[in-house]
Amino acid sequence: MPPILLRLLAACILIAIWILSLIPATMVPGLPGSDKWHHALAYFTCMFFWAQLYVRPLPRLKLAIAFISMGAMIECLQYFTPTRTFELLDMLANASGVTLAWIVVTVQLARQRRIAANRLGT
Repeated sequence: MPPILLRLLAACILIAIWILSLIPATMVPGLPGSDKWHHALAYFTCMFFWAQLYVRPLPRLKLAIAFISMGAMIECLQYFTPTRTFELLDMLANASGVTLAWIVVTVQLARQRRIAANRLGT
């Protein structure tokens, strides 16, 4: 995927998380399954696409910390909204999604580097 499309998709996912997290709960479409799985999947997807933009591990780690912090901040903001609630388990689900995506992308990029190095070595 071209980097510009990847950036656009990553930005759209990030914006969708903010909007869906802060609009009134009655406006959020009902989806089958646990709300915690939805949190984990949303943050996994966000981190997965953003992490693809960073080849080096330190920026990806900083990004993971930023998204985990963002999830905590959104939960805190929900405390002050009339139709949302603050939940520690939502924060944990958000952090789990980010962490899993960080691991997946880190392993994926390391594997790609090894394959590229092997091709250059042959």
